[in-house]
Amino acid sequence: MPAVVALLLLACGGRDSGTPRLDVRPQGAAEPPTFATPLDAGPRAVAFDPPLGAAGVDPSRTTLAVTFDRDMDPEGWAWVVENAATAPEVGESSWDPAQRTNTVQVRLQPGRDYVVWVNSPQYSYFRDRGGKPAAPVRWTFSTAAAGGGPRPPLPPVAPVAVHAAPQAPRVVALAPADGAGAVDPALAELRVTFDRAMADGWSWVMESPESFPTMTGKAFLTPDGREAVLPVRLEAGRSYVVWLNSDRYQGFRGRDGAALAPVRWAFSTAAVR
Repeated sequence: MPAVVALLLLACGGRDSGTPRLDVRPQGAAEPPTFATPLDAGPRAVAFDPPLGAAGVDPSRTTLAVTFDRDMDPEGWAWVVENAATAPEVGESSWDPAQRTNTVQVRLQPGRDYVVWVNSPQYSYFRDRGGKPAAPVRWTFSTAAAGGGPRPPLPPVAPVAVHAAPQAPRVVALAPADGAGAVDPALAELRVTFDRAMADGWSWVMESPESFPTMTGKAFLTPDGREAVLPVRLEAGRSYVVWLNSDRYQGFRGRDGAALAPVRWAFSTAAVR
C-alpha cells in the first residue's frame, strides 16, 4: 500500500475502536515490530459500485456504494478525498440492513476523473464489529462526457455527516515519573495509569533502539483495564525514552475506541555506585 500523506476526510462516522497490538519500533521505521501480538485479518471491501477503474459512468447517478466481506460497525465510515480536484461532492452515508454495504450520496459531473479512498492511513472508521479496520482502498472511476441533449438537474447533496469523535483517554500517572532522574535500575516494570478502563490493546513505541529498555516479558493490562504494564530490565546510568502511542501506532485506546494522544515518556537511571 503506498504511503499517502495528503488525504482529507470527506465523510466519517463512528466509534474509533482500536486494534489490539504491541508495537515496538522506531517511529517511521519500515521494518516489522520487534514484538507484536497476533492480529486477525481485518475486513475487506469485496464490491464497488461503480466498479474500480470504471469508465463512462453515468454522471447522473447519485450514490457510491462499497460492500464488505462481513458485518460492519454500523456507526462507522470514512470516505476520504485524495485531492480536491478529483473529489466528488459527498453527502450522507448509510448502511444497508445487513450492515455490509455502505452507500454515500454524491453529485458527479460529466467527463471527470474521480478518486475516493475507502479508509486511509489517517482515517479508518470502516471497521468490523470487533473493531478491526478495513485496509485502505484507492477507488478510481471516470464519468461519461456530456452529450445527447439536455441533462436533468442534479439533486442537491446534503451536508456531510461526521460523527463527533469520543473524548480521548488521558495518562494520569507514570511509574517512574516522566523526567525522573536516579531511577533505581532494579525496577522491573514500567507502569502507566489511565483516567478510564482501556480496550485490550497497546502500543509501546521506541524512539530509538538505544533509548528503549530491554523487555523481559509480554506487555499487559491490569484486570480493571486502567493500568498498562511493560516488564523490563534497566541498566544503571542510562537515559530511556518510551512513547505511548505515536502518529502511526495507536493501540492504546479507551473502550469507546478513542485513541490516547501520543505521550513521550523519558527518565534516567541512577549510576553505579
